Amino acid sequence: MDVLSFLYQALTTLLLAAIFSVVVRRLLPPVGWIRALSVSTIVIVLLIPVSVWAGTGLGIFSPEGTLQTGVGTALVTGALLVLWMFAMSLFSLVVLELIVPSGRFGGPIEGARESRLGFRRLRRYLQLVWIVLRSGLARALRYGPESSEFVDALIRTINQAGVSFVKFGQLMATRSDLLPEPLITALSSLQSSATPSPSSDIRERLREEWGEEPESVLGSFEIDPFAAASVAQVHNGTLHDGREVVIKVQRPAAAEQVRVDCDILLRFASTAQKRFEWARKLGLSSLVEGLVGSLTEELDYHIEARNTRAVASALSVYPNIATPEIVPELSTQRVLVMSRLNGSPVPAASAHMTPDNRDRLAKVLFEATAESILVHGVFHADLHPGNIMLLDDGRIGLLDFGAIGVIDSETRQLLAALLLAIFTDDNVNAVASINMAFSVDPDVDRGALQRDLGKVLTLLTQSQQADSSVFTRVFAVLRTYGIAVPGDVAGALRTLTSLDPTLRALRSDYGLFQAAQDALPAIAVKLSAPDRLAKIATTSALTSAIAARRLPARTERLLTQLERGELTVRARSFGAPSDRVWLGSLVDDVLSGVFACIAIVMALVFLLVPGGAPVTSVLTLHHLMAGALGFIGLTLALRLTIRLFTRRNSHV
Repeated sequence: MDVLSFLYQALTTLLLAAIFSVVVRRLLPPVGWIRALSVSTIVIVLLIPVSVWAGTGLGIFSPEGTLQTGVGTALVTGALLVLWMFAMSLFSLVVLELIVPSGRFGGPIEGARESRLGFRRLRRYLQLVWIVLRSGLARALRYGPESSEFVDALIRTINQAGVSFVKFGQLMATRSDLLPEPLITALSSLQSSATPSPSSDIRERLREEWGEEPESVLGSFEIDPFAAASVAQVHNGTLHDGREVVIKVQRPAAAEQVRVDCDILLRFASTAQKRFEWARKLGLSSLVEGLVGSLTEELDYHIEARNTRAVASALSVYPNIATPEIVPELSTQRVLVMSRLNGSPVPAASAHMTPDNRDRLAKVLFEATAESILVHGVFHADLHPGNIMLLDDGRIGLLDFGAIGVIDSETRQLLAALLLAIFTDDNVNAVASINMAFSVDPDVDRGALQRDLGKVLTLLTQSQQADSSVFTRVFAVLRTYGIAVPGDVAGALRTLTSLDPTLRALRSDYGLFQAAQDALPAIAVKLSAPDRLAKIATTSALTSAIAARRLPARTERLLTQLERGELTVRARSFGAPSDRVWLGSLVDDVLSGVFACIAIVMALVFLLVPGGAPVTSVLTLHHLMAGALGFIGLTLALRLTIRLFTRRNSHV
């Protein structure tokens, strides 16, 4: 083959591939130009020899390449062969879209990174499958979280799966509103610790973030961490002005490891929800999505810095409560620098305090936390004893603001009413608050709910002992009646119950029940203070005045229409644009499926039923009709496949 012939064939192939690409992208909108052109070119190059072989076998050409039929027949047959080349290109692209959807890779660099992540995910997935099988969780899944076998197997799996899953298990332990108490207790026992990263890795991370060596940016830096967890480790240091600081450094491989593990968890939750009734009842996919979101947020230290400042603002009226001060000029997405709080764990430090000081700090701690929740609506969402310390100057210090809660004004007022009702044995107002604060099905037997909840509250009041299980028992009653507690409310209640061990470490006879009875009435008074109610009333009056101003004109218009007999009520089906788009898409898909089936069936009929005018010694008119109809049916079926797949992914 000479150079001119090669160039001619190459240009012809590229031109045909470009035409295929244009048509393909009309049928499959997600497909990009590079993918469509590349796949079409490869398919054409591979099928040209097949087309030559088919033309010879069908009697269009002789083995020597001589035309053996009329020009019209050759053109029709050639057009069908080109159409089937296009169909094969379309088929190849659909398969590729199902495996690796368009937009998954943003370019060569992103593609290489995603490919590496894909291999890591596969390796990690196989490792986790082996762990699940070895721990017995695969067998226990059918029993659900109420089973002791499931609980034991899950804890074994988490402990073997590594630090990311331990962190995830600790987050699951915070959802006592959804999970049964035995599982919550088991998950709460998980300990998150890790071997420190090599010093060279930490130095490299700090150089990436600061652009200089740690010793140049800081007055001093201790390369050996004093704490190491699954995602980060914490080092001591000082600034050039002498201030003591702590430097929280994200582990170099943490983000990628969490990303891989979270992807696997989401896939598992989706599969479990399809297969197991308990997972559907629990809403496992939504639960895991929320926990994955919390875990992902903990990787961004800009969020933790913002959280720290927000909670510090809410607690600013309490001088006995201290929070770290962020050093913004040194804090990045993966490094957080803050002032050091010098102190000791509460149980050890409180032994050297007077009873009056212990009593005062216990009351201040609960009151400040409850007020940050119910008055300010911003609170520390992870106040376990490890995040609370007694400082050397006698104050209480709060640590680790990776997770905070935020509650809107109306919900705060209803939550305050609910808490006051719980701790004063008022099941009537407790149920009234639940009805207004939570989503309660109209068919719920409110009398039975009131009685069942009243039994829990009566036992609480008579024992005057409240720990982390008090709200678990309330949540269990609500689950029985299908009442879901919003995540922010559950987080607020969890924060209050997590204070109980610290309160008892300060004063053994002063727990959650006594603290709530002391603090909640005063907080309720603050929420209903005259100046606060006056502001609310002023806002309501303004909006009511505007509505009242518009009322006479609207009333007159309605009366006029009624007098003339022109008053009508219109109810438009599919009035929303999204509804019309959905209906049009549904009709399109149904018609595509019907026409695809008809075309394929007709193609089979023409292909299998003998007869038809002969075109060549081998080819008949029926064969040509079968080829054309088969192409139409296959094209419609492939288009429908990718449309359904794309729509499914958009709702996952």
